[in-house]
Amino acid sequence: MPRPEIKDDRREQILGAFETCVARYGLEGATLGKTAEVAGLARPLIRHNVGNRDDLLQALIERFLTQSRNSMETLIAFLPEHKRLTALVDLLFDPRYANPKLVQVFNALSAAAPDNKELAGKLQQWLREFVERIEAVIRDEFPKAPAKRIKAVAAGITGIYFNVEALYPIGGLGTFSEASKEAAFILVSALEL
Repeated sequence: MPRPEIKDDRREQILGAFETCVARYGLEGATLGKTAEVAGLARPLIRHNVGNRDDLLQALIERFLTQSRNSMETLIAFLPEHKRLTALVDLLFDPRYANPKLVQVFNALSAAAPDNKELAGKLQQWLREFVERIEAVIRDEFPKAPAKRIKAVAAGITGIYFNVEALYPIGGLGTFSEASKEAAFILVSALEL
């Protein structure tokens, strides 16, 4: 029986390969065969270390949710003590931190959500948590702002950010990305009224 750390490493290798396949081919096109090929492993090793395709999908969903939540928590922890909202918007719209592969995985998962209520529920919860983290930063900086306005600004920043992130894979977003960031700051200025 392999040592636990080897099995864990192999599992990560397989999940990374499946993630790559989902990003390239979508959920329907991400087969066990393609995953094995990208991982450089025999197909039976995929089943042995992770399971069948449904097991791979469940592991991918959990991996995506965990990575996304961890990234957001790291981002929030990185914010300075003052002008946290300005720093948050700057970081969200900084192309150096874009993760096109993660966006493509999210797009594939969200495309599958209408036919998978459990997946839809997990993605809805993930979105709520994301927006709530932005709301918390806004509330800290603008404690007197009306709750309804805080929610609207957080939703607007999230929507603009997700749109820009979804477009990064096509490249050449320079002025569009900058204008989108400026639109987010215009929303922030609505909190100062």
